[in-house]
Amino acid sequence: MRLPDPDIVIGVDLRNPGQFFACCGVLELAGRLWPGSEGWFAANGPRATFQISTGSGHNDPLAEIIRILCRSEPLAELDHDHDRYKPDRQPLMLKPVGLRLDWWLDSYSDDAEKSELKIWAGQQTPLGKLNDLRICWRNINAHAAGVPPCGLLRGRWPMTGRFGFDPSASWEALDVGFSPDEQDMPVQTSPATEILAAIGLQRCRPARTRDRGRWFAYRTWRMPLEISVTPAAAAGAVTLGPAFEFPVKMRNAQYGSFGWAKPMEESR
Repeated sequence: MRLPDPDIVIGVDLRNPGQFFACCGVLELAGRLWPGSEGWFAANGPRATFQISTGSGHNDPLAEIIRILCRSEPLAELDHDHDRYKPDRQPLMLKPVGLRLDWWLDSYSDDAEKSELKIWAGQQTPLGKLNDLRICWRNINAHAAGVPPCGLLRGRWPMTGRFGFDPSASWEALDVGFSPDEQDMPVQTSPATEILAAIGLQRCRPARTRDRGRWFAYRTWRMPLEISVTPAAAAGAVTLGPAFEFPVKMRNAQYGSFGWAKPMEESR
């Protein structure tokens, strides 16, 4: 099958669940801005690129997506029914593209109040996290002249708070002798990965893989797909590429992060 010519190319480490779902987020936005956009993974091992053909004729569609996320005022607002929920679970409306973000209210069990993928709590709200991450993304952009767009998900900035989707920003207490999160210490974080993964998870969810513990899997695809059909591909309902399994690591009952993924044949 001949692939279309991509006008967006993003470098991705397929072992990083945050980067995988961030790619889904870019395709979500591209599909809303330019209907008919198709995305696929071009992989040779865990290092890969995610490619999108928007067919938009836009000179730089990725730059337009970044501009919307970093410069729109407001980017997001609390949705109309937000007062039904606790502050850390309030749904958002992504204003420029009309996308409601509320996936953290979903659950893999009928009697739970929140998704097992939700890894923040207390006074940390989705809107506050999104705005803090956006400020840091702007700082990166201001210092990143000449950085190729393919490195979108590699740009980092020291932060004390994040959603927790990117395992490369997670410190293990055993490695350093203490927990930087508990000490409110800044950690190098990819705001692009965090924001885009929060968008990608709205439609593309990992599949639960184990009865005990929080283990999930996602599957890549190598043929061009529109965003409307990627949920089935990402969850493994169809086999179009290799699958990866990752843990959700909880530091305590409320706070955690996504862990590094391994190919399914190696993770057991």
